[in-house]
Amino acid sequence: MSGEVSKRYRPTVAIVDLVRLAQNFRVLKSTVADDTFVCPMVKANAYGHGDVAIANKLRRLGAQNLGVGLIEEGVRLRENRDSGTILHFGMFGSSDAEVMIENRLSPVLSSRQGLEDFATAAARFRSQGHINMPLEVHVKINTGMNRLGISCDEVADFSKRLVEVISRGDLRLVGLSTHFSEGEDFGVPGGESEQQLRKFYRVETEMRAAGLHGFQLHVANSSAAAGIARHRDSNRAYAKLGIRPGLALYGVEPHSKENIQLGVEPVLQLVSRITHIQNVRTGEGVSYGLNWRAGRPSRIGVIPCGYADGFRRCITDGMVIAGGKRIPVVGTVCMDYIMCDLTEVESVKLNDEVTLIGSVDAVSIKVDELAQSAQTIPYEIFTGISERVPRLYVDDEAPVSVPF
Repeated sequence: MSGEVSKRYRPTVAIVDLVRLAQNFRVLKSTVADDTFVCPMVKANAYGHGDVAIANKLRRLGAQNLGVGLIEEGVRLRENRDSGTILHFGMFGSSDAEVMIENRLSPVLSSRQGLEDFATAAARFRSQGHINMPLEVHVKINTGMNRLGISCDEVADFSKRLVEVISRGDLRLVGLSTHFSEGEDFGVPGGESEQQLRKFYRVETEMRAAGLHGFQLHVANSSAAAGIARHRDSNRAYAKLGIRPGLALYGVEPHSKENIQLGVEPVLQLVSRITHIQNVRTGEGVSYGLNWRAGRPSRIGVIPCGYADGFRRCITDGMVIAGGKRIPVVGTVCMDYIMCDLTEVESVKLNDEVTLIGSVDAVSIKVDELAQSAQTIPYEIFTGISERVPRLYVDDEAPVSVPF
């Protein structure tokens, strides 16, 4: 292990395996042709894995594009010396456009107003001599997600205006995108994704007819990328579709109605240690509300990780790994602590390591399991691992040390 963060006074830590990240990135890139658009998503602190370290590794692996959801996220990468293409997938105002240009963030335009704001700022920067070439932009089309994007009915007017702006030399269209509401059914005949894709192809044709050329297509999150991998050979149109992998990049197999497995491996482990052992008599309760009571004389291990760290209070049947076995979390999850029942693992002693997310030999607790227990999704578990938890990085290239 490398990358110890200084001044760490408790044992709870997220260990991020950059070697596995590299393996997953290569797996995802293999789902598309070599010259196809690929944009790993590093928004929300790289899904809780640590955006700077993840971005640095992906750049070393050859990732030309990275995706963020906030301008602040893009600026943070620039402040940490990232010099590659960064796509901003969020909305922005007129003053925000100037910040984006100053930090060389490429917008994914989702509205006519966004086009006008960015084009106005670009023209001003060019007239002042701050830029000397057209700025790259992408356009998002709303094909059914109904969140962000240009309406299909507005494409003609939007395209006409975009052609005018491009003709001035201020902007250059490099990407056309959409977002599936149910990427899990990509490739399923008659599914929602197929219907959205048909609309998207019609918009592509309409925009090319309007005089827009030289742009790539990107549509697929992790689930849809799995569908592309399955059906690319039988449907040549899929071969030109770019991907924006997120959850699969971090090692969670995408949900797919066809049960497609990509072969990605978990990147993050959440580990801690037993910092106290409490002997509890039969009938005595544990934690707030005393909702759990011992049915026998019990050894209760205390772990310094709670809901303020991301182990959610609503987890009702959580497990941890200690002594090579899965053991139950007992009692209400606290802000700083969880308790576990060590009664049947007598070998576990004070300061022994416990795994909250991850694997020990053949025993594992996957983030999917934790999410199911919390009645949520893996995205929310990962992004909920708070800044109180240091990220330590394992790599085979060079020591890495990046605090949250």
